[in-house]
Amino acid sequence: MAVSHFAVADQPQVSVVEEVLAVVGNTPILYSDVTLAALVRLVERSAEAEQDYRSNLLDARIRLEVEYRDLEESGLLFRLELEPQTARSALMARGGGFETLERDLSVNGLSWPDLEELALRIAAVDAYVEQRLRPRVAVSMEEIESAYQELLVAEIATTDEPPPPLAAVQDQLRALLVERKLNEEIERWLTRAEERQEVTRFSR
Repeated sequence: MAVSHFAVADQPQVSVVEEVLAVVGNTPILYSDVTLAALVRLVERSAEAEQDYRSNLLDARIRLEVEYRDLEESGLLFRLELEPQTARSALMARGGGFETLERDLSVNGLSWPDLEELALRIAAVDAYVEQRLRPRVAVSMEEIESAYQELLVAEIATTDEPPPPLAAVQDQLRALLVERKLNEEIERWLTRAEERQEVTRFSR
């Protein structure tokens, strides 16, 4: 009887290297990306459950990637003045400082280059908002007077106190209206960016 000298090879074990939670264009959003977002509090946490919080973090990370990829693919990214070190410093502060964040990164299998990538995206989006979108925002005196009537006069009318003179609150009202209009510009940009990017989400 012939005996084979070839042993049957063991079946290779399959292990999950990294869980992909979403894909923006060709860019995967990984479980570790959301973990990093949690470490630096990319989204402030309220009283929601852990799963809901990570879902909110994933939403924020997808949004950031959509915006960044839109800037990159349009070429605008390379015409903006970025300040990644400012974004990095802000993330480090939100993460508890250098030593705390260094420990947390190591414990979660992350490294400083991961933080640098996140800081680059935040710096790019911030630069576009400040250098391209904010200059488009204009607030007229008529809008300020309307806000004065709506936000102050009408509210104080139910009390016995007189409203402050318009001149005393004009700058605050202007700043409020500028930020409101700027947020509207950002949302319009995001809507257009989402139309240009294919987003697939695999996790809730």
